[in-house]
Amino acid sequence: MPAIATPSQPAQSTSATGSATTTALVTDSRPLVRAGLALMLGEGDRLAALAEAGFETAVETIERDQPDVLVIGLRDDDPQTFRVVAAAKAVHEELRVMVVADSVTVIDLREAVIAGVDSFLLSTSTAEELRDGALRTAEGERIVSPTIAMQLAGTWRNEPPDVSASALTPREIEVLQLLAEGLTNQQVGSRLGLSARTIKTHVQNLLVKLDVPDRTGAVARAFRLGLIR
Repeated sequence: MPAIATPSQPAQSTSATGSATTTALVTDSRPLVRAGLALMLGEGDRLAALAEAGFETAVETIERDQPDVLVIGLRDDDPQTFRVVAAAKAVHEELRVMVVADSVTVIDLREAVIAGVDSFLLSTSTAEELRDGALRTAEGERIVSPTIAMQLAGTWRNEPPDVSASALTPREIEVLQLLAEGLTNQQVGSRLGLSARTIKTHVQNLLVKLDVPDRTGAVARAFRLGLIR
């Protein structure tokens, strides 16, 4: 696996004549964000071709045009993003993918890896960082924003945590109990009067505290530890 890098020195993606050779496709479910990303990426002269498409036509466009890199936006609570990534990788195996997210959770990062995302930047990145990230991603590097890299490092544990009922908040116990009943984040949020995004954060915290990879593991371990019934 290539080493994870952070945005730094600009990548050189030029042919012998000095012309850019990297082709990119920008997609997002929000037309305004999509156009903004395309504008920022197209400000330089290192991307040979830059196109944009909505989620509904992105996979078809990728299959037809075979771009080097897909730059895709991720908004909060939008599982469609990773479905598009997985479908795009299925029709173009050499495609490299860079996600530009409004924010990110550990769950987002796990879903991104499963879908085949190569690089992960935040929407607070500068235009130069976005262009540099797209080019380096196309060349095979993994680029991760420093904030996300720190979050990743914080979730890597060498030893299992000492988990007891006191390690979890009362709200986390409530969420665990509802997860055990098979409820989705949206359903748990409706039951507790909270947003799905808030529930997603609670689930993320539970995965870290219980040292498990997914919600099924969280429920199973909670039962074993007697945290829920």
